[in-house]
Amino acid sequence: MDLKNVLNESEVKEDITEKPELVRKHKKPVQLRDIESRSATNRKITQENFETDENIRSLLEKEKEEIYKQSWNKLDNGMKINRLKVFVKQEVEKNNLTSDERISLMKLLLNACRQNKLNRNSDVIYDKETCLIKEIKVLRYENQKYNLELNEIKKPKQTSKSKSNIERLLKSKH
Repeated sequence: MDLKNVLNESEVKEDITEKPELVRKHKKPVQLRDIESRSATNRKITQENFETDENIRSLLEKEKEEIYKQSWNKLDNGMKINRLKVFVKQEVEKNNLTSDERISLMKLLLNACRQNKLNRNSDVIYDKETCLIKEIKVLRYENQKYNLELNEIKKPKQTSKSKSNIERLLKSKH
C-alpha cells in the first residue's frame, strides 16, 4: 500500500475489499462456545416440554410447593425467615399477642436466625410435609413475654500439656 493512497478513502476501501486477509476474524473462546452449546440444548428441552404458559405456571406452582419440603438445616436463610414469619402468625393467634408483642417476637426470631442461632434441627421442630414450624425448643413464653434460651457452649481454655525441662526444673526448686 502506497502512502499516496492513504488519503484517498475510496482507494482504501477498495484495498480492504480486494484483500480479505486484512480483515481478521477471531475465534470464540472455548468457554463461550461451551456456554452457547449448553444454552442451545437447554432451549430445545424447554421448548419441547413447556410450550404453553399454563405448563410453565403449573411447574412454578409445583416448585413453590416443593421448595420448603426439606429439613430445617437445608433451608437457606430467606426460606427460614419466611417460615419464621408464618410461625409468628401462628403464635399471635395461639396466644392473642398484641402488635408490640408480635413485633418484638419477630425481631427476636429474625435476629437469632441471622446470627445463625436457629440453624440446628435440634433447635427447631420443623414438619416437612406441612412446611410449618411446630415448635422452637429454645423459645420460652413466660409472663406475656418471649425469651430465647440459647445454651452457648464455652470452650475451655487450652493449656499446653507438655512442659519443657526448664519449667520442670524451676517447679522442682520452688
